[in-house]
Amino acid sequence: MKRIGIVSDSHGMRGMLEQSLIKLEAGGPLDALIHCGDGGRDAKYLAGNILQTVIVRGNCDGPRASAPRERVETLEGVRLLLAHGDAYGVKNSLARLSYRAEELACHAALFGHTHRAFCGYVGAVLCVNPGALRDGLYAQMHISAGKIVPRLCAL
Repeated sequence: MKRIGIVSDSHGMRGMLEQSLIKLEAGGPLDALIHCGDGGRDAKYLAGNILQTVIVRGNCDGPRASAPRERVETLEGVRLLLAHGDAYGVKNSLARLSYRAEELACHAALFGHTHRAFCGYVGAVLCVNPGALRDGLYAQMHISAGKIVPRLCAL
């Protein structure tokens, strides 16, 4: 089983990132932290010291940020599309994000950008937005034997 922390849109609020990690780790050790953009520097701050950190670049991270705009990760047999979401128009609809995830044979799409937490299926794809970490919102996910169990959380 893998236990994953998911954050997005920290926008320089490293203290909130640290607080969310304390809460996440209170439930047991994390295997990884995923940052869905707009705060890549915040995630890199913790990356080398705490745990495996996977980062995608958001629209506010700037063109010089080294993280990719999207990536696919496979954990415990589950394929995850990670993207900030702005390139897929997630403020208007999750359809394009869901289609992209299906195109890449992903079971779930993790994203941010809207600053609103969301967890639900769009077509065959589980879409999870942890909400804005700067507002105290984050998520966790358990992955085991091909099954995904997400949970939205608040500080």
